[in-house]
Amino acid sequence: MKIPRWMGGGLRCSLHMFCDASADAYAAVVLLRADDKESVSVQLVQAKCRVVPLNNLTLTWLELLAASVGARLVQSVLEALRWNQVPVFLWSDSTTVLA
Repeated sequence: MKIPRWMGGGLRCSLHMFCDASADAYAAVVLLRADDKESVSVQLVQAKCRVVPLNNLTLTWLELLAASVGARLVQSVLEALRWNQVPVFLWSDSTTVLA
């Protein structure tokens, strides 16, 4: 059984990565946004989630870990899709990551 995975061929596409962390886990997700003149479609491409290790890490450190996982995730998606000219947007709510 095959389930085709449409990845926005022929439309204006962009990749968006969101990352966040909490005291229990940190995660990153890559989404594909494809839009034409009439509609916008958003599809999950890949996601990673990790549980926080037992040693006491600060929330700032966990936010940086989430951003690191997200950056590697975007790089692997770009290599797998072989897309060179796709705009990439990286999103985080952490001021440490943004700085």
